[in-house]
Amino acid sequence: MTHNIRHCPICGFNRTVPLHMNALVALDGLDMSYRVARCPACGFVFADRLPSPATYAAYYRSLSKYDIAPDNTGPSPTDRLRCDAAVALLRPHARPDARIADLGCGSGLLLGALRIAGWSRLAGIDPAPGAPQQARRQFGLDCIRCGTLEQAPALLDLSAMDVVCLTGVLEHLPRLREDLEALTAAIGPQTKILVEVPALERFAHSPFEPYGELSLEHIQYFSTASLTALFGALGFTALSSALVDLPPGYCDSLFGLFIRSPVPGPLSTSTAVSDDIEDYLAQSEAMTRAALGRIAACPAKTLAIYGAGSHTARLIPRLLEAGEKRLVQLVDGNPNLHGKMMGPLLIEAPETLDRHPEATVVVSSFRTQQAISDVLRTSRPNPVLTLY
Repeated sequence: MTHNIRHCPICGFNRTVPLHMNALVALDGLDMSYRVARCPACGFVFADRLPSPATYAAYYRSLSKYDIAPDNTGPSPTDRLRCDAAVALLRPHARPDARIADLGCGSGLLLGALRIAGWSRLAGIDPAPGAPQQARRQFGLDCIRCGTLEQAPALLDLSAMDVVCLTGVLEHLPRLREDLEALTAAIGPQTKILVEVPALERFAHSPFEPYGELSLEHIQYFSTASLTALFGALGFTALSSALVDLPPGYCDSLFGLFIRSPVPGPLSTSTAVSDDIEDYLAQSEAMTRAALGRIAACPAKTLAIYGAGSHTARLIPRLLEAGEKRLVQLVDGNPNLHGKMMGPLLIEAPETLDRHPEATVVVSSFRTQQAISDVLRTSRPNPVLTLY
């Protein structure tokens, strides 16, 4: 693939220290592989070799998981914790009549929580085509439009907003610095920015999925220091920040609330963050090799994979590299993926496992492997292999 080469989005330094090549199998012809590196000047950890902007646009347009209709159980306990943390951080700094925009709002989870908490002047945008419909169905919200962060100033009057929310957004942006510069130019002088990102200082807190934070979509990795430095470089200072504990298997969240400041923030190199990411990568590699060993030791003549997410995108190249020739099928519950190709395999609905009742199903998931394997063992004749 042809990589876009990035300089450090925080300090602009034009050299990096390579840490890891995140090789991902092509998803419907889109090669999302990237290289993780560290800036030697400020310590920021980010992907410095990326797919093209057109590749990312195609991915979010046609392969998104953020507008999938959920079951009827409502938000997960983890999502409730994240929303509660956002509400708690905002409450001392946003009046009940505050105008709040959530950019990259998905199906409206946070906006729904903000409305329950008492805010009513709400708006949101998300690139997933089905997001407005899902927000209406799940939360009764009619304030969400389909669009990208780049389109936000044209879709919403950002200068009139009291708060702009970017929860689970910054880690996704190929043009992080450019997008934030455009956004901060469009908002009002007193507009606050609420941010949530996975907390780099918690990546290696057990239990964790190997390389789980190096997903198809996550291409920068924030610590408290680097998030503060990024907004400092943009002319903002932190009003509040918090590290929020999430259940085992989920990376803890880092929240920050920022407001414009006349004094630029300091840039500082953090060797502790470098140690954090290198420890995480080393542990991830050891866990991956153990999982590959379990597959190699499986006596089955044919293998099917359950799960077509980032875990499988990382797993398939390693299996092919090892000469694995028993793969016959790939299934996933996300209907947006059905009919698409993941490397050499067509992604199909789980019901199509009927064609290969003899195949051992490899559960390619860390967080949900127990739930998936329980369903498979009670509903299908296939043997099941879990990896963790």
